[in-house]
Amino acid sequence: MPRPIFEVEGLGVAVNDVEAARGRPEEGIMIEPHGPALAFGWVEAVHDVTFSVNRGEVLAVVGESGSGKTLGVMGSLGLLGAGAKVVRGTVWFDGTRIRPTRFAEIKAEKRRRRKPRKRERFMEESLDDDWRHIMGTEVGVMFQNAIGGWNPVEIIGQQAGEVLDEHTDLSIAEIESRVIDALGEVRLPQASKFVSYPSELSRGQAQRAMLAAALVKGPRLLVADEPLTGLDAGVAMAILSLIRDMQAKRGMAMIFVTHDLAQVAALADRIVVMYGGRIVEMGPTAEVFHQPQHPYTEGLLQSIPRPGLRRLQPIDGDVPKITDVPATECALRPRCRYAEPVCATDVPATVTAGGSAVACFRADSLTLKGIGGAE
Repeated sequence: MPRPIFEVEGLGVAVNDVEAARGRPEEGIMIEPHGPALAFGWVEAVHDVTFSVNRGEVLAVVGESGSGKTLGVMGSLGLLGAGAKVVRGTVWFDGTRIRPTRFAEIKAEKRRRRKPRKRERFMEESLDDDWRHIMGTEVGVMFQNAIGGWNPVEIIGQQAGEVLDEHTDLSIAEIESRVIDALGEVRLPQASKFVSYPSELSRGQAQRAMLAAALVKGPRLLVADEPLTGLDAGVAMAILSLIRDMQAKRGMAMIFVTHDLAQVAALADRIVVMYGGRIVEMGPTAEVFHQPQHPYTEGLLQSIPRPGLRRLQPIDGDVPKITDVPATECALRPRCRYAEPVCATDVPATVTAGGSAVACFRADSLTLKGIGGAE
């Protein structure tokens, strides 16, 4: 069986949160397998994230806002800001072992016609140009903020072509031609949008342009982080249909991050469900939708509006701040109607249940309602 195109193993991400750190008995978090403890003020928020994406597969990462899904996915790509950093874990792209690093540390160097550094540092190990080359040529990213993701003082066409200018030997004319073709693929008026500034685009147009910029290099992996945020329902469905068409047409693998489980019903091959900075369930889409194995997944499914449903059944309580989740209990326990005493004293290990992997102490005894379950 071919190796997955993208693999993440044991990823941990810490965030800077002094208030949360004051409530922790420890002074820092030990970086494994080597390195000093994190300085006071840093709290590990995402724990032991492990997943893979096969060639041509769509993997959806879902969970409520604040569940840690963006931190986990962007951390695996080395695209975290200054307030977050990867503290452990390994990532492979097509069999090449890469080290995620903070995007903020190298962003200042990635200017037009600059000469990149030859090496970066991550967990006391050197990071060579493999990571730069892979992120520059093999991975396309759609960020959550469709407007703020663009430099406001540069035209769209110039920004969309920067990656080709940096990582290929194409001429300016060839780059411009590719960008215009990509804008046409996402159904934007090619000539006018090529010379537009971000402020001249609607949110939907800005997201289409971001998709074009992600596709212009012909990536083998597309990562879409909440790409429908802030869009009207009709525009969101059009963008989702476009993303699905582009993924199928190009045969790309894709990671689709969203808080809305309904968005991925017809898009994803497999689903990863995150809560409290951990993966709580992972399995094929049909299995997750019709035979959920984790109470949190059941809660998400029962919150989806659908024909014939007289009332929604939202999950009781609020999503905890990710840095306040106790490290010694199940994060869902305060909101879970199936909780038992053991849930307050330990974090459940991941086990196989049905066709899914699930982290729940009661995985072998619960029968939960799926999308077709009774009210």
